[in-house]
Amino acid sequence: MPERYTLGYSLDFRQKIDFSTLTGKGVRVAIIDSGVDPCHPRIGAIQSCIALSHSTNDVTICQNDFTDPAGHGTACAGIVRRLAPEARIYSIRILGSSFQGDGRSIVSAIQWAIRQGINIINLSLGTTDGACRSQLEEVCNQAAEAGVILVAADHNEGTPSYPAHLPTVIGVGGSPTRGNYEYACHSGKNIECLTRADQQRLCWTKGKDILMDGTSFAAPRISAIIALILQQHPGANLETVRAILNANATEISDPNPRVTTATPRASEASNLSGKTAHSAKKYEWIKRAALYPFNKELHALVRFRELLPFEIVAIADPVGKGLVGKDAGEVLGIPPVGIPITAKLAEAVRSADTLILGCVDQLVRMSKRDLLRESVELALESGANVFSISPIRKDAYPILFQKAETRGLHLESPDVTPEQIASALADTRDYGPVTAPVLGVFGTSSQQGKFTAQLSLRRELSGRGYSVGQIGTEHHSELFGMDFAFPMGYNSPLRIPLQFYAPFLDHKMREISSRNPDIIVVGSQSGTIPYDIYEPSTHSLPTIAFLFGVKPDAAILVVNTIDSLDYIHNTIKVLRVISGTSTILLAMSDKKKHIRTAYGRQLVSPEQMSETEIDTHLQKLTKEFGLPTVSIASPLGQKQMADQVISHFSDQKTTEGAEPCPNIA
Repeated sequence: MPERYTLGYSLDFRQKIDFSTLTGKGVRVAIIDSGVDPCHPRIGAIQSCIALSHSTNDVTICQNDFTDPAGHGTACAGIVRRLAPEARIYSIRILGSSFQGDGRSIVSAIQWAIRQGINIINLSLGTTDGACRSQLEEVCNQAAEAGVILVAADHNEGTPSYPAHLPTVIGVGGSPTRGNYEYACHSGKNIECLTRADQQRLCWTKGKDILMDGTSFAAPRISAIIALILQQHPGANLETVRAILNANATEISDPNPRVTTATPRASEASNLSGKTAHSAKKYEWIKRAALYPFNKELHALVRFRELLPFEIVAIADPVGKGLVGKDAGEVLGIPPVGIPITAKLAEAVRSADTLILGCVDQLVRMSKRDLLRESVELALESGANVFSISPIRKDAYPILFQKAETRGLHLESPDVTPEQIASALADTRDYGPVTAPVLGVFGTSSQQGKFTAQLSLRRELSGRGYSVGQIGTEHHSELFGMDFAFPMGYNSPLRIPLQFYAPFLDHKMREISSRNPDIIVVGSQSGTIPYDIYEPSTHSLPTIAFLFGVKPDAAILVVNTIDSLDYIHNTIKVLRVISGTSTILLAMSDKKKHIRTAYGRQLVSPEQMSETEIDTHLQKLTKEFGLPTVSIASPLGQKQMADQVISHFSDQKTTEGAEPCPNIA
């Protein structure tokens, strides 16, 4: 082992360490726990896996024990591997599936680790039995004398537990920190380090992941950070490591916070909309918005206006649609919002700093006028910015862009250009794997409420304190604080080949995951599979390419009342076959499609269903598919949808009949 530092070592430990540049290379970390499953794709090679058990008089060491009956040790190893990817991990199993173990096994496991020249021992376990203290203290003193750094988790309820409360052990509790390397340090206290312990994505058994919280998962974060410290300062002893931890700590206001449940975190109490600095900053120039025309694409802005970082001050719409004079809430069937719809766009824009322009292609066909150009010109002449859902290309409207630039105004419409694709694919930054659970919202036939489902989930999850990363395929997704808009829906501006969808979206998913959200929600367009393979207009290749790029762990499938049961069954099968995605819930709007034929064309219009009709259809779907089924428009349904997502990612997932797959260095 390298020579240990002494008190006279001359380094200035107040110097900050850039942990992101370190990997923990060569540092030996022992996980004393329920074992480590080396089959998990994010765990990698394990140096040694043993199991300890006690009989009446002696201890038995079982070599090459590749099991983890509880998943707890695998979760701890996954955190160490993520933050210190080149650390050498050793698994010492002393717990069974019930998380119970003999207290003597902790002592024997620490002794084994000392003999193996381990640098760091992670103990995400302990006992509140004071009778064990003296024996544990003795072996922990031996470890410290041998230069081994012990890290132990505090009891979730703050009850004094051992070894976390022993003087030669770095005790770790939970705090509302967010970054990979953020922690608080309180020298001289039994629990001296505090770091993230809220619900987070964790490696589990059989290659699966779960969402779980607890101080057990704070301890391996500190163990990983110490591995990075030992990489930079090989041989540092306990006193030196404590000094370096203190110098690199993140300050927080509460000296003794604990996060042990899934309730909203205090640090996010002011962020209930789930907006990220990334998306909010992009459109910070929108303060007071006017909407025109008031069609389907812009309805969500009113329904979910509490998610917007700006105020809607006016709405305009053509007279012929019969909406002028009505309150926008009345039109949507929700309580009044205090915004009457006017027929005069100029009047609406006068009170706003930005015009949000919806799709006008149908109005253009009816009026035979370039209403896109006229609306943008009117806004610019009034000194207003323009955010257009309809594509506005510089090569088609160069004068409009020149006018906006001359006046210092924004003229933007969502797009992903070939230049952006090339830049992303040439990006050499390593964002690492996607570590947050990914939920996909997919659909069958069109006009179902998929975007409503996505925004409802964002509102519900954010309101409960979860940080939500999100990719939407609606043009105005980023206005709601989503991380990225990939506008592949109606009137899509995308001009990129399908083969670039998957690698580009994979890059964006990794980038979003690097910001450490608790969950990533991705929403696609209708028609996951074609209604008719002989009718090219129903083909769904963009949705399939999107699926390859975002790779969801689970899916919510939004369906229509007119969808055949076979079509829904086939969609669920395709989601599973293509990406291994399990459908965890069916969602349905409160509207049914009314199809009629006129002048040789099929016309589809929505009709409001009664409560009885909604309940009847939900029961039919639940009986047929054996899945929870909710109404998207119902507040109760929205809550149930979020409950199901949290429950799914919080419960253990197993793969029946999986073969052993040891991954030993």
